[in-house]
Amino acid sequence: MDLSSFTDLMTCILGVLVLIILLTGIDASQITVLVATPKEMTSDDKSPVFFECRKNQLFHISLEEIKKACDDKTEELRERVAGDEAEFLKQSAQTVMEVGGQRLDYTYALMGKYMLLPIPEAEGYELKNFAEETDDKWFGSRVAKIDRSTQFICFFVRPDSYKVFQNARQLAWMKNISVACELQDEKNPIMIGPGGERMYMQ
Repeated sequence: MDLSSFTDLMTCILGVLVLIILLTGIDASQITVLVATPKEMTSDDKSPVFFECRKNQLFHISLEEIKKACDDKTEELRERVAGDEAEFLKQSAQTVMEVGGQRLDYTYALMGKYMLLPIPEAEGYELKNFAEETDDKWFGSRVAKIDRSTQFICFFVRPDSYKVFQNARQLAWMKNISVACELQDEKNPIMIGPGGERMYMQ
């Protein structure tokens, strides 16, 4: 029986496998820093502090500021309509608010859910070097106020802002603060409130 074709085939397969092993070994030898894959941990006992990464800048999403702005707007509208509920609902549907670089849908806010759209012309904070970020700077001062035993940071990351996210996350990890991230489309609205997905720390 002539097995020359079979042996040629096996030789070719073995050569390809050897080549793959060599290439894999070369690539592995060039890796200088290894970062472990974050493990998910439940966040039942911690509350999130939100930041959006957009235009390679950081935007703080303060639920306290949003809630206060909504309460002030509600009081303003009720005084304007003088108790007319129909007129109040009509004006509420036409109300759009801007808080901290975000455009807020007021109708959703009345239901306890915050739908935030990015304001294209808004300017955030550029974090170029996490090692130089001190407690008196914009992001450093906010991180310094976080109680790591009861809070963690949640980043909403846009496609153009992975670099600033990595810098901000590194600073948070240096402070032993747990971090979570959610990837967002370029213009996708951010939804915070009832019915949202469960967030996990990393």
